[in-house]
Amino acid sequence: MKITIIRHADPDYEHNTLTPTGFKEVEALKKHFVLNNNATVYASPLNRAKLTAEAISSNITICPWLKEFDHLIMLPNQNEKVITWDFLPSFYTSQKDLYDNDKYLDTEIFKSGNIKKYYQEVCSSLDELLSQHGYIRENNYYRVEKENEDEIILVCHFGMMSVLMSHLMNIPYVIIANTMCCPPTGITRFVSEERRQGVAHFRCLCFGETPHLVLENYQPSFAARFCETFSSKDRH
Repeated sequence: MKITIIRHADPDYEHNTLTPTGFKEVEALKKHFVLNNNATVYASPLNRAKLTAEAISSNITICPWLKEFDHLIMLPNQNEKVITWDFLPSFYTSQKDLYDNDKYLDTEIFKSGNIKKYYQEVCSSLDELLSQHGYIRENNYYRVEKENEDEIILVCHFGMMSVLMSHLMNIPYVIIANTMCCPPTGITRFVSEERRQGVAHFRCLCFGETPHLVLENYQPSFAARFCETFSSKDRH
């Protein structure tokens, strides 16, 4: 079984749509993305994701649970809440429990935003979807009740895809969200491996690839990244 995750195109948050660059990315995706016959497309209800999903299929299932994972938490010595993928490196690298998959959701930091509850809701929704294709979550792997080569395509957001990936790979999503970056319309692919009958896990084949942009000679958008150097005028 295959799981493909696509991040939405370059967003215009103010107007709840895509930027001109985002629409170019969507056209490139529409032109070059190959939709397999056994693929089913699911999308976040947010407009930037729906516009992106429409580039690859006219038959889309909207899943409210795929909306951006933008729940807020309170950091120590701060007076305002923040999202969980914009931590300063000097902060998150000093928090050892954030690197522990069995501990990080129970830290005081994440308790301040009830993140464990929201995380588990997403994971349960993903597992329910996979169970419809014959893959049943059992501990940290999937029990295969009906092997197949189906493909599900999830069009969503960077924070959300960090959560989905963390559940599939059994690692803290906060590490993925703060150390990796999927560019707009970036494509991430997982495939099941059933080396022993009935026992499967999912292996990541690629992350954030943009072959459709390469073919059109487009540079990936900067969205979700931060400045390469401190003196840069890019986002700090």
